[in-house]
Amino acid sequence: MAGTREATTSYTVPWTGEPRELVVHAWYETDDTSGTAARWLDAFEDTNSWVDAAFAPRAKCKAPLVVYSHGSQGWAGNATPLMRQLVNAGWVAVAPDHTDNLLTQNVEPKPETFPLLRTLDVSATLDWIAGLPEGDPLHDRVDTEHVLVFGHSYGAQTSWLLGGPTFDPAAIEARCEASELGCTEAEVAAYTERAVDPRVVAVAPFAGSAGTDLVAESGWATLDRPVLYMTGSEDGDGTEAFTRASAGDVTWVELAGGCHESFTTTTIPCDLDKTLSLTVTATYLADFAVHEVLGSEDEAVLGVLDGSIVVDPVATLQTSR
Repeated sequence: MAGTREATTSYTVPWTGEPRELVVHAWYETDDTSGTAARWLDAFEDTNSWVDAAFAPRAKCKAPLVVYSHGSQGWAGNATPLMRQLVNAGWVAVAPDHTDNLLTQNVEPKPETFPLLRTLDVSATLDWIAGLPEGDPLHDRVDTEHVLVFGHSYGAQTSWLLGGPTFDPAAIEARCEASELGCTEAEVAAYTERAVDPRVVAVAPFAGSAGTDLVAESGWATLDRPVLYMTGSEDGDGTEAFTRASAGDVTWVELAGGCHESFTTTTIPCDLDKTLSLTVTATYLADFAVHEVLGSEDEAVLGVLDGSIVVDPVATLQTSR
């Protein structure tokens, strides 16, 4: 079980000067044995997450933190089984609802800076939990300086971009020229001037890449955060993205029979059993988080991450190391 809560926060978009409002969510440990089940977008219920349950951490030290970025037209609670797995291991998990890109609220066309905007949503979510006031149960109880970000589909792209690759100016110019909305000088400059949030120490993109239209081949040389890249064999070939990013420290896990939604709660028919795919994904995600954020050198953890320990036959693993 996990406690969950939501709040509203906002920040100023640097290249427009306009405010952007976000709904943000947190999952955390609780000892409560009953409560109100969480509901997402007033449609999707999670009977294993209870709204506003009491925070009951097992450890006296600060809880480690993970951030989730949902896919296009998804929602923050789209990966709740993975969130709860981490919560059960002592983590706090947070996620924004990416405004204008939700199942119930999606705006088209989007500005060409929307990929950047999503990375700022992640940073604003970190700012929110880091800035909780005294008296809040989570105040000063979460390590917001060493964070893992994972994401699905469009959220995978968000995760890749937070890993540190450098944008391709020519590609950005071409995107702007082809865009229905065009780009202002400030929007173009936002790509060249952007800085990766230093609080993000590792990333885990699932079922998505940063794309050839944002990062040139040479831009991957600056990928300086460790990456856990997970894909499904029935969702296209992940080889190109793995090869392009292999200048960095990338672990690629492919799930045989896995499809695009094998990493979320969305129920779309897939050859790979959903319970199995989420269980395998949670295992790799948790071990990657423990190693890269907490510095664990446990032999079992390292064995999972180097492939010497087989989590399940459906998973094959490659590393760029």
